[in-house]
Amino acid sequence: MANCSKCGKQEMTFKCRYCEQKFCTEHRLPENHDCEGLNEAKTKSGSEDKWFVEKDTTTRSSRPRKPSIAKDLKRTITNNATMAIIAFTVVSFFLQLIPGYTQFLNLSPALTQSAVEATNQAAIQAGYSPVLDSTVLGKPWSMFTVMITHNGMFHIFANMVTFYFFGTVLERKIGSTDLTKFYIVSGFIASIGYIVFRNLMFYAHGPLMNSFPTLSPAVGASGAVVAVFAAVAVLYPDAEVLLYFFIPMKIKNALYIFTGFEALNLTTNLMGMPLPVIGNFASSAHLTGLLCGVYFGRKLRDKYRSKPGVLELFG
Repeated sequence: MANCSKCGKQEMTFKCRYCEQKFCTEHRLPENHDCEGLNEAKTKSGSEDKWFVEKDTTTRSSRPRKPSIAKDLKRTITNNATMAIIAFTVVSFFLQLIPGYTQFLNLSPALTQSAVEATNQAAIQAGYSPVLDSTVLGKPWSMFTVMITHNGMFHIFANMVTFYFFGTVLERKIGSTDLTKFYIVSGFIASIGYIVFRNLMFYAHGPLMNSFPTLSPAVGASGAVVAVFAAVAVLYPDAEVLLYFFIPMKIKNALYIFTGFEALNLTTNLMGMPLPVIGNFASSAHLTGLLCGVYFGRKLRDKYRSKPGVLELFG
């Protein structure tokens, strides 16, 4: 604390750069204390009646930037795990145009080489090309990479749109890192479920059932996507959703209907009576992923001890 040279007040003071005396807040500006040093500085420099010089604040960093779709997209993907996973999966889908790419990454459920040979021989006799190139032990990475291969545009569209809506909600709850870990781990566990079920089918019904290979290779992220859906359903059971994109209902009811539908498909396949059209769906992977999601969702529900409503779910 010091005394102002102008009014004598004892308070926080400021030193004038021209006369080097100390002044209070009220008299700190040169023109407010009749600064003699300022007049001398004006005379020497020939400047106008300004005690300060304005700086050019229009620097390169402060100038308005031109909009860039590429930069905005990069920033969105970098800061959003849901969008990053979708972008990576879409890029991989178009890479499937490269010969051999899908075969290298898809999931072969065969456990032995004899099962591979028996499946290919039966497929050839039924008028198909060989369907397997390796056992799952021959390419163990496929238990993960199956999630970035898809069978057609509708397949990847349905998976990624579903993942976008539910992945965004779950990411907001648990963060980007935990969402990515959960997505990868649940996809891996779904692959195990698919392998176990398909081998049960192989030993129960042989290499072919209704002219389809029982050990057919798998593609798609459905197991991981269903896991994310199930986790959100446990966390927000009363949220309104569209089952299969067009049937409005509470998400908990959608979870029950989806579970029943997939369980029915799985049971009819085990009985050797696959349903029309959907009989070849990977219901085993879907149900395994669903169980992962329910388990994880319950853990999160116990952790947060709350059941937010519909409005909180969507922002």
